[in-house]
Amino acid sequence: MSEQQKKSEQKVKVPKELENILLEYTIKVIVDEPDDVVSHAADYFAALKDGKNEKDAESELKDINENLGARCNRREAIVGESYNPEEEEDGEDEIEMFPKKDEDRKKILETVQDIFFFGNLDSESLNQVIDAMIPRKVDKAMVITRQGDDGDFFYVLGKGTFKAYSKDGDVDKVVKTYKDSGCFGELALLHNLPRDVTVKAVTDGQIWAVSRKTFKTLMVKIALEKSRKYMKLLDRVPELKSFNECEKLELCDALVPVSLKKDEILFNEGDEGNGMYFVVQGKVKVQSSTKKKGEETQEVGKGLYFGEMALQKKEPRAAGIVAAEDTKLAFLETDAFERLLGPVPTS
Repeated sequence: MSEQQKKSEQKVKVPKELENILLEYTIKVIVDEPDDVVSHAADYFAALKDGKNEKDAESELKDINENLGARCNRREAIVGESYNPEEEEDGEDEIEMFPKKDEDRKKILETVQDIFFFGNLDSESLNQVIDAMIPRKVDKAMVITRQGDDGDFFYVLGKGTFKAYSKDGDVDKVVKTYKDSGCFGELALLHNLPRDVTVKAVTDGQIWAVSRKTFKTLMVKIALEKSRKYMKLLDRVPELKSFNECEKLELCDALVPVSLKKDEILFNEGDEGNGMYFVVQGKVKVQSSTKKKGEETQEVGKGLYFGEMALQKKEPRAAGIVAAEDTKLAFLETDAFERLLGPVPTS
């Protein structure tokens, strides 16, 4: 095997913090639909570095306060516009959902998991997007997308054979063939760009489709719901009482979702304390060498937290943690906390 092949097969690990930043920017692009993405990105990351965007704050603060309560300027830079998740812009009803069979859901998940803005959603959020995908039967020779047309839908193929054609002069050249799987049009979820290929059904088949408008609405709702949920968790921690809402929203962005299977070990007693955890769903068991015989095992359930002392000092863990059942956590890394807000005040 050549050196180049070895390098291409190496798995690149993307830092969680970078994933979160890029996902937040993806949401910003979906909401704003900028004409010049490069300039838009430069402005966004400059504001992110400064930690504020006072120009936008004055004009948007009133609407943001009505929808989210008092929000810090960085949050406005991410959300980018006033949006009430309880009310659609055009007064329409809630987004219609199309529950999927287990085998269909699994197939869609396997298809979209490598697309960045799907792969970085947690399972609950991803399932919301999947349930919003509209199922459609297609007939042989039906045109799904036409090269040059505006793109506003993303498609996942369920069954059937489809061919993608690209104009080569006056000739339609086949550039890709899909058989019973695959997807196309994901860029339509981010921006209104012309389709670069024509896709036709070679046989009868089935597809699932989701529009940019639906995806944008879901992403904004998910972001707001996540902030509200995480804010409630942060408000429970006495060590964070001295921070204002703006600062806590910074921490909401820094929280990283962690999933555990039943009996899976999160960390052992004596491991380095590098951050604290919140229990979003499920519960964990505390395992300590100092536990006396016959003493009940302590459990930490939904809405509670553990490991908060790691925010003040990186000492070895005083006890181990194992999942009592399938559990979802939110992790706040000490280093990320200090980069945002500095050291936690000591009492």
